[in-house]
Amino acid sequence: MVFIRLAGCSVGCDECDTDYSTAGSDTAEGIAERTLAAFPRVRDKWVWVTGGEPCDHDLKPLLAELSKRGISTCIATSGKHRHIPPCDWLSVSYHGGYPLKQAYGSEIKIIPGLNGLDPWQFIKDYPDDQTDFMYRYVQPLWVDGAECEQSKQTCLDFVKDNPNWSLSRQDHKFWGIA
Repeated sequence: MVFIRLAGCSVGCDECDTDYSTAGSDTAEGIAERTLAAFPRVRDKWVWVTGGEPCDHDLKPLLAELSKRGISTCIATSGKHRHIPPCDWLSVSYHGGYPLKQAYGSEIKIIPGLNGLDPWQFIKDYPDDQTDFMYRYVQPLWVDGAECEQSKQTCLDFVKDNPNWSLSRQDHKFWGIA
């Protein structure tokens, strides 16, 4: 899988892990060509379009160019804006502090403590029967390079109370992988 990280974000989380120190620009065609070149002998080609907040941008041209080249797409969004696919996987990682506009997708992830997010308040505001996600995850917040113990305990308590939600963790951070 290739990650395409788009610049800019209208959410503005204090704990953001996006590196805004580098920047560049390209056309949808240019991004798609560079992405295709990253798959020299791979049959199943996937990209994960992330940001910042990718849905701050008009994604239709990029998604069309990737699709023309046989590349399947995943979108990682905060849910602040509504995204109407085409995409093959839609991941919503709600960050709190704004109305959830993307109430359906492949998965939703909430992070207790991020921007003051309380998972029990989230499911009161957005009950499972009013959202449509195949998978529902709760994930501990990372602060200063470590998993927050309070957030982890909140996640464990929340999963016990809500069996249709699962625990998700950022194991790549434990392993020291980007």
